[in-house]
Amino acid sequence: MRRVVRMAGSALALAGLLGGVSACGSPFGGEHAVFGKPLGKQLKAVAHVSQEGLTARFTARTDYGGSGTKATDVAAGTLDWDQDVARAERVVHVPAPLAEADASAIGGREARRDVRQTYAVRGHGSVYLAVDGHQGRTWVRFTPGERKKRGLNGDSELNRLNGAVLPYGGTLAEVLPYAEPVKEPARLSGGGRRYTATVPAAHAADVLPTGLARPLRGSGRLGEDAKGFTVTVTTDGKGRVVAMTADLAPQLAALHAQSLLRDVTTLRSELRLSRYGRWQREDFPGAHRLVTSTKTVRSARGIEPGQCADTQLLGLGRRALVPVDCADPHDLWKFPSGTYTRTLDSLDGLGSLPLAACRAGLADADPVNGAPDPATLAVTRDGLRYAVARPGEALTWHATPPSTLPRGAELRVKGDASCLVTTAYQPLS
Repeated sequence: MRRVVRMAGSALALAGLLGGVSACGSPFGGEHAVFGKPLGKQLKAVAHVSQEGLTARFTARTDYGGSGTKATDVAAGTLDWDQDVARAERVVHVPAPLAEADASAIGGREARRDVRQTYAVRGHGSVYLAVDGHQGRTWVRFTPGERKKRGLNGDSELNRLNGAVLPYGGTLAEVLPYAEPVKEPARLSGGGRRYTATVPAAHAADVLPTGLARPLRGSGRLGEDAKGFTVTVTTDGKGRVVAMTADLAPQLAALHAQSLLRDVTTLRSELRLSRYGRWQREDFPGAHRLVTSTKTVRSARGIEPGQCADTQLLGLGRRALVPVDCADPHDLWKFPSGTYTRTLDSLDGLGSLPLAACRAGLADADPVNGAPDPATLAVTRDGLRYAVARPGEALTWHATPPSTLPRGAELRVKGDASCLVTTAYQPLS
């Protein structure tokens, strides 16, 4: 068994955490591997016995409700504890009335198109992102070293995908090792149980997306005295998880205090597991059509003029982009404005030259696809050079402009402006 549970910053073998609990028996003789334990240890045993199911399907869902709207974050896929791998498709839907900052924090997209991401995870090692296009599917691999190099460890969407209880992280299963039953579980038909348990407030951040987890942890309101939340855990007769639900609304006050999710009044998380031990069709990355993130992911400056990119594939906006074919879905297009030269008799308006060149370039540009929004224009690399022109003197070009312009002199400016613009292109199916 390869699953490990990370507690208090350490990686502890789950079997060690449970004191040697076995799915086939227990230190108490023939008693049930879960229900035969003292009540306080049963949910920890549930986590271990679920892993002994070897394979399963799962659906994890978070609902944000209020003000007549509802945003949803749904991930569904397959788990293989034996191989310590998982694959899932995630869809984030954010309705139009929700504020832009909230849409970003949840993981949604500007213009309210659904964000669709496909991930694969291998243990606490590599995370893979699927990029689908007209030439098929390509998997972009992020090893722990590659993520560290790009600052994507710690509180990042990629890093949270390495789960502690399930191979796929960020689900409600992350709180199982910390859940304390408040009473004896209800007995269900078929031999299962339904537990009501409390979880310390600090672990709400283990379930929510990074855009909410980070401000929650930084709010100072998740300490030992903070109010926890209630989780319901339903098992089958073997003690394996079949459903979990949690009301995370108690954490909304801390988010509202930071001007996040102010229109959200209900916050609910859910997890369902099924088909334990059955063969699962896997679409796990193979050697074909596999590329490394170091050779693929670019900053906005690294996108070449004429290229397109999708800002939401990694959920990092323009900080980390995967270039895509402009015939495939994208929401960013980079274009060159062309070489231009200006002669100025003062330094007034100098800073606006690159953006002005972008506006002029966009008017002349022929977009590959989509409808560019001029309001989103941004300069990523202007390549401008400056020279003070005095009568009878040769020009000397510099990369930075002068701080003052001598009387009677002119400022010559030349270069190329490379520009980014949002396109919101989605091809017809």
